[in-house]
Amino acid sequence: MNNTVMIPALILLSACMAAGAQILLKKSTKKKHSGILGEYLNPYVIISYIDYFLVLALNIFLFTKMDYRYGVISNSLAIVLVMLMSRPLLGETITARKWAGTMLVVAGVLCFSLIR
Repeated sequence: MNNTVMIPALILLSACMAAGAQILLKKSTKKKHSGILGEYLNPYVIISYIDYFLVLALNIFLFTKMDYRYGVISNSLAIVLVMLMSRPLLGETITARKWAGTMLVVAGVLCFSLIR
């Protein structure tokens, strides 16, 4: 697989993994835990932090293979994915304000990545 396909695929994977970790952390906050230790040492939190570590390693690899300005796209894509996944997975309502904020993020990414 050449870099023109692999790098964007890995950027998408990185964003999906980061969004998944955020969703798991949010799910953890909705559960009742037995004490402070239970809040930090439960499966959702542990899996999320392992996921974040893997995202970090993947991003370090990606930054050796691509221009740094494309890293912003990965991080911003994760924000969009969290918003899109929050409705079906968390039952959250997506308000017009959330849509507007997400569209501002997308517009900022487009401006940032298209200007050289």
